[in-house]
Amino acid sequence: MPFLRRFEARFNAVFTLVAGCTAAWGQTSSPLLGGVWSGNVTPTSVTVAARLNAAGQRVRLAVSPSEQLTEARYSAEAVTAAAAGNAVLLDVTGLTPGTQYHYGLEVGGVLRTEEAARGKFRTFPAGAGSFKLALLGDGDYRDPDQRSYDEVRAEEPMLLLFNGDLHYRDTNTTNPDDYRAGYGAVLAHPQQGRLFRSASLAYVWDDHDFAGGNDSNGTALGAAAARTAYADSVPHYPLRVGDGTIGQALTVGRVRIIITDTRSAAVPSTDPETPAKTRLGAAQKAWFKQELIGAREAGFPLILWMTSDPWIGPAALGDDSWAGYATERTEIADFLKDNRIRNLVIYGGDMHAIAYDDGTHSDYATGGGAPLIVLHAAPLTRDPNSKGGPYAAGPFLGRQQYGILEVTDNGGSTIQCEFSGKRVGEGAKVVLRFTASASAVTRRGLQPLVVGAERALVNVSSRGRIDTPTETVIVGFVVGGRTPRDILMRAVGPSLAAFGVTDALPQPRLALYRGSTLLATNENWGLQDAALLTAVFDRVGAFRLTDPGSRDAAFFLNLVPGAYTLQASSLNGALGSVVVEAYEVP
Repeated sequence: MPFLRRFEARFNAVFTLVAGCTAAWGQTSSPLLGGVWSGNVTPTSVTVAARLNAAGQRVRLAVSPSEQLTEARYSAEAVTAAAAGNAVLLDVTGLTPGTQYHYGLEVGGVLRTEEAARGKFRTFPAGAGSFKLALLGDGDYRDPDQRSYDEVRAEEPMLLLFNGDLHYRDTNTTNPDDYRAGYGAVLAHPQQGRLFRSASLAYVWDDHDFAGGNDSNGTALGAAAARTAYADSVPHYPLRVGDGTIGQALTVGRVRIIITDTRSAAVPSTDPETPAKTRLGAAQKAWFKQELIGAREAGFPLILWMTSDPWIGPAALGDDSWAGYATERTEIADFLKDNRIRNLVIYGGDMHAIAYDDGTHSDYATGGGAPLIVLHAAPLTRDPNSKGGPYAAGPFLGRQQYGILEVTDNGGSTIQCEFSGKRVGEGAKVVLRFTASASAVTRRGLQPLVVGAERALVNVSSRGRIDTPTETVIVGFVVGGRTPRDILMRAVGPSLAAFGVTDALPQPRLALYRGSTLLATNENWGLQDAALLTAVFDRVGAFRLTDPGSRDAAFFLNLVPGAYTLQASSLNGALGSVVVEAYEVP
């Protein structure tokens, strides 16, 4: 018996070795065109899309908490077909909420091991939960500098919100394979492919990745082919509108995200301005309004509207943004006002810059009453441009830019949100913090985004670099509650040298705004009551500015509840790094 047990053990070891070698020997050259990517994630499910190089191939998806894909759950088997461009969408259900998963593609009974066939995602929380969203747009795989994709991947967001112009191929043919090839080129790119395999995606096109090129609309020759390729090659949420648009909605924790397609049903922006002129199309607009009402009735603390065009701008016939569809824009704003939907934040696209508005310039309701926070964060790789506006902060023109929206939700009546518009190598160019609550839908102005009877600012701090004499570093903050608060604000430049910063801004100028109104400025903190300010520094726990002649900037004011922006600039045109801070003084 001992001999038999030893023999069995050796036989099993040899069998395991041979089986492993068989799996390795089964690996042929990759059958993938591009690579895999995931989307349609919920607390318990995922969809992964892949495109293969031939018809008739049997494909399954393996999903597991283990990177080695042990004890994996498998999708149903799909067979590639030429009619769908050999693209497959594979679904796996029965997953655990809030869990990191890995996945791999099985082709012809062989679990593929190449990088392009493997990825990961995190299921969404079921109910309250904190997470990070990446706000992305305007990148092309042919641009030489792709660092932004690595930077976003390092942020480890739960979800990639890609708001148009995934690439700039400007395809306009009637062959869906031409559009599928665009997706494949993105996924085959080393840095871009790795990003899209590192987290799940919710993506809507804009003009350059739709059909027809710049400023394209529903009249584009290739519109139907583009829709076909999107439906079978992109891992998307259910397309429920039914008119060919790719509008979709999803829930992440207690945030409802509504994504609209502003291209495939749009009439030309040069059409006369009438009530019939539309960017969304009648069916999608009706669906959008139903989604807004549904989100309100469900009590979501935050509704995020992802639209791939700028919202803000003076009405202008022919403008390829919401400004060129001013009547429809007012219709939507009036709908928000009339239905008391005041916890909507817009994430806009197609502007190659970082900016935000705090509601000062975004209210297009008849007679007012629908001020909205608007966020912009782009471009990943394309040339900068400014569209729309004005904005409360920005626009910051540059390349290698993206946004992060962090949501902190501990299960109470409010959620805390922080938007950071970032540039690679420089960090945050703007920061905006706000609080959202479904219970504040009857309140006016920006107060619904500040809710909480005595909720107030504690501290916000951001370091940025001024690279041109006219550039500014901007930090936004909101003072909540119902009573005024004492706030310390600083722009620290020269004193950063004590912390090893070698490129400190020598003479910062600090300005405080509420909306477009300038409230205070300072260029030299030492010309004020230095002893009083030093005592305030100690009280809030800020490091001291020990030299009153340092030319750092600071002031201490009593502020009523509302939204504010701090703008740090260079007094003498010099360049360098500056830290902009605001503290509530207890």
